[in-house]
Amino acid sequence: MRCGKVRQLHWPCCYGRDRLNRRGPLATSFQPPLACSPTTAWCRVRRKFQLKRVFSMQLPRRLFLAVSVTALLLCGATTAQHEGHQNHPKGHQDPPKAAPRIGDAYPFGTCPVSGKKLGMMGDPLIKLYDGREVRFCCGGCTGKFEKNLAKSLAKIDAKIAADQMPLYPLTTSIVSGEKLPKKPEDIVHGNRLIRLAGEKEKAAFLKAPAKFLEALDKAVAAAQGKSYVLPDCPVSGEEFGSMGKPQDMVIAGRLIRVCCGDCFLDAEMAPAKYIAMVDVAMAKKIPNHKSGKADSKGHGRRQGDGK
Repeated sequence: MRCGKVRQLHWPCCYGRDRLNRRGPLATSFQPPLACSPTTAWCRVRRKFQLKRVFSMQLPRRLFLAVSVTALLLCGATTAQHEGHQNHPKGHQDPPKAAPRIGDAYPFGTCPVSGKKLGMMGDPLIKLYDGREVRFCCGGCTGKFEKNLAKSLAKIDAKIAADQMPLYPLTTSIVSGEKLPKKPEDIVHGNRLIRLAGEKEKAAFLKAPAKFLEALDKAVAAAQGKSYVLPDCPVSGEEFGSMGKPQDMVIAGRLIRVCCGDCFLDAEMAPAKYIAMVDVAMAKKIPNHKSGKADSKGHGRRQGDGK
């Protein structure tokens, strides 16, 4: 390394030594410098130590600045995301929960559109219309049914009224208690036939339908319970009382008595099957009994009809 280079890097330590290396007071050339003295080596160590010290003092500041900047960026992103959710259109919110079913399960064993037996094309498709249950053989039938929904539901209403009218247990209005006229106001709510004394009672019924449906179920159980036609549980085949107190349920105006809660759920899954069992037993046990009857396809029809 040339002396000039050393003089630039370590001038305070080497300057005096360069003057001693000259050949006389008028010499113009320089000899290579002597090896650095211990003082020169200490300068290097001291300088290196000072740089490390400065860096170690600046490191916490740099870390603090980096953490602060990162926190600010994260806060800004979170705020922007929150504002974005507030400005989200209502159509992108979580879908509302499905409304519960009102009244009875769909009482027929056939599709209201194709007429095919439910279950022939896989599990039936169950849909609710204002809480009312309707079952289809496949997804393709729903579009045809909903094309003219009012007309489609009216057809089911007529079918339900014809099926449940012979089994209706009351001669008075479920709302007012008045005697039913010769031509009562008949409505179908939750797949159940309701007979009222007049059109004005319809509004009163719709204010608390669950209350009146429960009262109608009790009337059905009272009318059909004393002479119940099935000796065993129609679902499990167990004798009544073998699994505790039997449970009563009403589907499509029929009292269906089951042995336990599990059978209660099974009857809800295939109501047409157990409706047909009750109708057949009623026809055998009660002479000249007029009741709705399920044919082999599960269609509800009145006994004696050729349809």
